Order: sequence, then C-alpha cells, then structure tokens
Amino acid sequence: MSAVLTVRDIVNLQAPTFSVDTSLSSAIDTLIQNQANGAPVLNTQGELVGFLSAHDVMIELWCQDYIPDNTVTVGSLMKTDVITMDIEDRLTDALEYLAIDKEQLFPTSGMGYATQMTTLSLEERAKSMKVNKPQILPVLNKGQYVGVVSRQEVLKALRTLFTDSVSPVVETIVPANVA
Repeated sequence: MSAVLTVRDIVNLQAPTFSVDTSLSSAIDTLIQNQANGAPVLNTQGELVGFLSAHDVMIELWCQDYIPDNTVTVGSLMKTDVITMDIEDRLTDALEYLAIDKEQLFPTSGMGYATQMTTLSLEERAKSMKVNKPQILPVLNKGQYVGVVSRQEVLKALRTLFTDSVSPVVETIVPANVA
C-alpha cells in the first residue's frame, strides 16, 4: 500500500444518506438494502448534520420495549457529534483511526506518564485491545459532505498489498433514494 494513497482514493461516493425527517422504518429499510451499519444525515442544503447507526436504532427499539413508534425520525435519534475524515487525509490515517485505540495501546496520564506497565509487545497489545470505534466515517471535502469511508473500503485497499492471483469479489453498492 502506497503511503501516498488518500481517502480520496477509497471514498464511497454512492453511500446512502438520510434526511432528519426520514422515518425510522425507512431508515431501517435503507440500512438493510445497502447492508450498512449506519449512514450520514444531511440537511436540505446537503450539509452533514449527524449520523445514524444501526446501534442507535437498536437502542431506541430496546428502550421502547420493541414497540415501534411511527413518529420517530432519524433527526431525533442521530448523533450530532460526528467524527469525519477529510478527503485529503492519508489512507493510513483512516486505517489507524478505524482499527487502533491509542489510549489503550499507550495508556498514559494527562501529564504523559505511563499508567500501566506491561511485558506485552506493541503487537501483542494491539492484537488484544478491544476497539470501540465507528465503522463508517463521513468524508468532507472543504467542509462539504462527499461520501463515506468504511472498514470495507479500507480492506479493499489493503487487499492490493497481497501479490497472489486470487481476485477479490467486488460488490456494487446500489445507492438508495432516501428522502
């Protein structure tokens, strides 16, 4: 993998999006149709205003004792503290963010002192940590939403590192028309 690859090289420009007014049932249908774990939420000007994940949907239904409320919209469930990537960020930055929790890998205090001593190697610590990171990140170009990068796009880029003749199966993602 070339160190010069950027998010621009792997961004999914056809990923589904939601509006704040999208109904919860329509959002679930879109996630299922696109085999997605979440999608960005855009306002009428196409600006990123939030993100709705499958986790958000499941928590809502659990809290409502699995009794659907047809008045619930994406806007009432979405998270607004959205982590994004810039289209010019390096692919290695996207990979590192999606896979590595530096606070677990290098546990330190606010002053920079190590808070845990271990005999495990860096590789052993990386392989044993539990990562709780988003799987899909919205991508911005000069502050404007353009698409997403997910672990799937990163995996496709990583596949090019291997020199065997097996060609990976590439699935076409069909964009959904979401209000």
